[in-house]
Amino acid sequence: MKNSRSFKTNVVTIHSSTETIWDLLFNRFGEIHLYNPNIEGSHELNNKQGEVGCERECSLDKKTFIRERIVNADMYKSVTIDVIGGNMPMVHEMRLKFLISPIGVGKTRVQLEVEYTTKPSFMAVLVKGMFRKMLFKVLVGLKYHLETGRAVSKSTYKPVSKQFSKLHPEQAFQGI
Repeated sequence: MKNSRSFKTNVVTIHSSTETIWDLLFNRFGEIHLYNPNIEGSHELNNKQGEVGCERECSLDKKTFIRERIVNADMYKSVTIDVIGGNMPMVHEMRLKFLISPIGVGKTRVQLEVEYTTKPSFMAVLVKGMFRKMLFKVLVGLKYHLETGRAVSKSTYKPVSKQFSKLHPEQAFQGI
């Protein structure tokens, strides 16, 4: 991406195996609505679930949506996703890379590496904080969903976030 900005989110420790995390991020790509509190819904678009080239559409609200495609995958290590369409304001191009690192039996660190451009380009500096906050919510939601088996949404995220803020970095969620 020409003239792009980039950042990494904070690392989140998830009490789940790399295989389980991989399964949700890659094989069940269309099911992001289970752990992303920024969206109202999602669905797979092209019947390529569990393959590079798989696409999904995510509804942020009744009018705003994005389309994403898996463009690269390194089994149990990373999944790279490009935003390939939609009408999210200011997003021109965006690439998200989930970095997955095992740290013990049933314990994995996950981080997002993000590269993006905006339209107009001067907005890139202004939206970086908003993007960082939104994408960290995805990691907290992923942790919550995998550790409790419960979905997280816009309406249920606040108590999840509150409990997460009280956890030590290596602690798991207890049911809320």
